Parts: sequence; structure tokens; C-alpha cells
Amino acid sequence: MNSETGRISEDAKLHKKNKLTSQYRQPSSALLLNAIPQQVWTANRAGEIDYVNEIVCRDFGHNQETILNLGWTAFVHQDDLAESIGQWKASLESGDEYTVEFRLLFSDGKYYWHLARARMVRQKGKPEIWVGTNTNIQDQKINESRKDEFISIASHELKTPLTSIKGYYQLLLRLVDKDPAKNYLQRTAGQLNRLEKLIQDLLDVSKINAGRMILDLALFSFSDMLEDTVEGMREIYPTHRLIVEQENGVTYKGDRFRLEQVIQNFVSNAVKYSPAADKVNIRTNIVDDNIIVSVTDYGIGIEQKSLNRLFERYYRADNTSTKFEGLGLGLFISADIIKRHGGSFWIESEPGQGSVFSFKLPLIQDQSIQPDIYTDSYYKDRHLTISCPAASGIMYVEWTGYQDMHSVKHGGSLMIDYLKNNGCSKVFNDNRLVPGTWSEASDWAAKVWLPLMELAGLRFFAWILSKSAFSQLSAMKSIENDEKSAEIVFFDQAEEGMKWLKNMK
Repeated sequence: MNSETGRISEDAKLHKKNKLTSQYRQPSSALLLNAIPQQVWTANRAGEIDYVNEIVCRDFGHNQETILNLGWTAFVHQDDLAESIGQWKASLESGDEYTVEFRLLFSDGKYYWHLARARMVRQKGKPEIWVGTNTNIQDQKINESRKDEFISIASHELKTPLTSIKGYYQLLLRLVDKDPAKNYLQRTAGQLNRLEKLIQDLLDVSKINAGRMILDLALFSFSDMLEDTVEGMREIYPTHRLIVEQENGVTYKGDRFRLEQVIQNFVSNAVKYSPAADKVNIRTNIVDDNIIVSVTDYGIGIEQKSLNRLFERYYRADNTSTKFEGLGLGLFISADIIKRHGGSFWIESEPGQGSVFSFKLPLIQDQSIQPDIYTDSYYKDRHLTISCPAASGIMYVEWTGYQDMHSVKHGGSLMIDYLKNNGCSKVFNDNRLVPGTWSEASDWAAKVWLPLMELAGLRFFAWILSKSAFSQLSAMKSIENDEKSAEIVFFDQAEEGMKWLKNMK
């Protein structure tokens, strides 16, 4: 593997630098660490590994000094190296726990899966150190692989007889015209379609778990795709009017088949969970170079506590499984497809009031954000406005429109600079105009942005929440930092937030 490390980015030096040229530190607790049946290692604050226990030496087939000089890059599988380095660098910057799975090369020439965890240990009067373990999870990975392989084989085996059954069914349907048997055959069609959907879902989950969900990207008419998909579903669901409202002429580069699958899943869920209603609205808009698709039903609705978990594998809210059929895989698969297109999804719902399932697809990835106004105390672009009135001590921030990792990082970095340069200690952060979700950026906000805001002088933070449940979840997740010192309070009403902020001393 050493011959390949030259192709790795500069960040790989964080791993390659894990060596001592003349001596290595042997901690006083070495006897205890050697008794642990796991690989144990320590690193300094810069990320340089300076100790490995005897289990590491035994597994790798080298002495401690050799391992420290070679560094982890000599033992981590090339396919896992980039993620390992990226996660390690992020932990070094934030001080948060390092967690990653990778394959390690053992002395027998084989790679074995390990779960690596490391935490920073702060000792009074002593340098900070990282203490980590690598736990062998090879058996667990084998079992997961066997399970996914079984699901894949079983699904393929089930598809073969199902195809034949559907063929015979169609032949019989042609033979019986007004015969009473036709009624039973037509009922059979629904069951065959349901079985076919379950098998396809199982196949897709096995592909996702194995990392084999590959997108076939090509330019296509998104407008035509939506119309064609919904038109096909009108025949399947005659009980509901499927009403399409969209901007025509929209071209998109993506996997048409997979995005059809998402539309089908959202619409079928809307019909299934609104048995007493008679319509479903499907709407598309172009907002800030994003395609926004929303599917609205007028059914049973969902409690807020269940919203965020609906896109987990096999999860369904409350006891709906006793009323509605399915494995709970459709939204999990749809979420993965949307993420692979660089998009995001969210839900707005109230029990008894119906639900709106939405997703966003960027027409342009990571588009450059240009300011409309940029002065020492005032900034404005299409995503946010920052104002720092002289001598007020308050920085006013208003976020606008759909946000994502790119826009949140851009805006968050500007907030740090304006807070510091204007000597502010209070922030009025208005999210009322933010729909949807920006959860992909919330971990960065908690681990990187918030600590830097505090270093820039933040003491009090009034966060005015959006009405969007998913935007609220993103906001709350972005302050999940056990070491935060600033006082951060969420408000539904802007007036209450302003009153609280001005009273803080």
C-alpha cells in the first residue's frame, strides 16, 4: 500500500505523519492497555499517533516502532482511506469523537473490518491526547453481507415465478370476458402488483446496504417524467384524483427511472394514508435553481415525533402497520435516491390534517453565492441578510429560502466574521423564512460553527424557528454540543426572542 500513498491528498499526511523517528512514548498504563483484547492507540493533539498496544503489533506482525514509522496508511485499505482521513481531520478540528469503519491489513495478508473510536482526553497541566480503540467487526460484517445476499437471492428467485404468474394471469384475463371469474382475476392483479413492489423494495435495500445502488445519469425532461408517472398511477388509483401543477419545460440531469420510483412512492403513500379523501396534489416549482416537488394528501396525518424517523429503514409511525400494508422500506429507498442526487427531503404534517411530502433537487451543484451588498456592518445575498447596527452589541441575521450544506457553511462563516469584527456578543437569528430541511449541515454547525462563534464572542443567541418541522429539527440538531458555553434559546415568536435578547446582560 505504501507505493500508492503518493496519490493521496495532503490530508493523508495526518496519517503518514503518525511516527516517531528516534523514540516512542510508552504510557505508564501500558500493562493495562496490553491486557485489553482490542487494538488500542493514542495520538497527540496534532493527530500524530505515538503509541499502539501489543494487540496492534500482534495483528499487524510488526513491532511498535515500525508501525509508528509506517503510519496507518500502510494498513488501512485504500478504498477506506479517504473517509478515514476525512473523519480524522474533522475530529481534530472540532475535538469531537472520531468514529469510522475501515479494513485493516493483518499479518496473514488479509483485510479485516474494524470499528475505530477515539476521544480527546484533557488532563490538567498536561497536553491533550487522543485515546482510541479499533474493534474487530469482521464477523458482524460477514453476517450483514450474508443477510443482504440472502435478501438479494430470495428477491431474484421470487421474481422469476412472479413474472410467469403475471403472464398466465394476463392470458386468462383475455380468455374470460364476461365470465364471473374475471372479477376474481382483476382482484388478483392488485395482489400481484403488491407482491412485485415488495420484492423490488427488498432488492433495492440490499443494493443500498452493499453500496451497489448506481445512478444512470442523463438529461431528461423532468416535466414529461412527472406527467407520465402520474398518468400511469391514475389507472392504479381510480379512487383519487391525482392533480398535477408544475412548471413545464424543466430539464434535469439525473436517473429518470429512480426519480420515477420516488414519485410513485410518495403518491402511493399519499393515496394509502388518505382513504377517506378523494384527491392528491402533486406540485413542482423552481426556486433558487432547485426543483421543489411536493405531494399533498388530505388523510390521517402524522405526529411530529414520528416525522424524522419515517425515512428510516422498516420504520412506520405508531401502529399504522396494523391498518396499512407494506414493509416500511419505500421512504428509506426514496431518501437514499434523493440524497444520491444531492437533494433533500422533508415532511409537514398534523394528525387528522393530512401531510405534505416534499423533496428538493439542485439544478446546479454548489453554485457560487454572490452578495448583493457587502459592507463592514451589513451583508445581503439571496440566502441571508446580516446587520450589525453600531453600538447595539446585537447581530441581526435573517435566513431566506431553501438551505443546504453549501449555503449554511457560507452563511455560517460570514456570521463568525461579522460577529468578531463588529464586537457583538448577541445574535438574533431569524429562520422564519426557511422552509424544508438543512439537516446535512447541522453536524457541521454543532461541531465547527458553534465553537467558532463562541470564540468570536457569542454569549447569547435567540433563534427564531421556522414553521417547518424539519427546519426546526435541523436547528435543534445544530446546537447539540455538550461543551457549548453560549446561552441559546429557541422562540416561535420574534418579539419574545428580541425581548429576551435585550434583557440579557
